[in-house]
Amino acid sequence: EGRELPLIFIGGVPRSGTTLMRAMLDAHPDVRCGQETRVVPRILQMRQHWMRSQKESVRLEQAGVSKAVLDNAIAAFCLEVI
Repeated sequence: EGRELPLIFIGGVPRSGTTLMRAMLDAHPDVRCGQETRVVPRILQMRQHWMRSQKESVRLEQAGVSKAVLDNAIAAFCLEVI
């Protein structure tokens, strides 16, 4: 959708200052910070499982879902969530 500016993901463990960093970055007029969410890390964790599991990788391939298709779908989902 014409996204020409880079997307930067910043993450961290709980109680490490990410909420404060988000508030400071969000104060800048040229920066947009999405809401903090646990959805994106979980989706990425699921993708990692699917890629590491031979059984899941075969199932995805048999369903016509290549690594590229999966990555594009996950990227689109993450962009929609944030």
